[in-house]
Amino acid sequence: MKAHIPLRCHALVATLLVLLSAGGCSKSGEEVVPAAKTPDQAASGLDQTFATAPPVVRENVTAASEALRRRDYEKAVVSLHSVQQAPQITLQQGMAIHNSSVLLEAELIKAIERGDPRAKAAYELLKRSRRN
Repeated sequence: MKAHIPLRCHALVATLLVLLSAGGCSKSGEEVVPAAKTPDQAASGLDQTFATAPPVVRENVTAASEALRRRDYEKAVVSLHSVQQAPQITLQQGMAIHNSSVLLEAELIKAIERGDPRAKAAYELLKRSRRN
């Protein structure tokens, strides 16, 4: 007996395929922001991506980058959140923020598993900031 798959399911799959295949396209001059594997890479990616941002935004990016490099978890969470709230963030800047946040979360989880209370506090702050 053949299973009946609703038409909406086919439409959803087709839409997802189109979105996924379009995600690989970029305008000329736009660079893909690679996912960072270390806090230093995340910090460097932020610095490079925001090199031409307004001074106020660059200050927050510098604070986030330095906090990532020093493993100052709470400051990294707060600074990344501030950068994320800046107006007129480009796609590449948004991806750099996202990549850094994902890496920071992974670093926090590792530190929590090692028993770092500062990491636990920063992780709770990160969860609260995502709700806002």
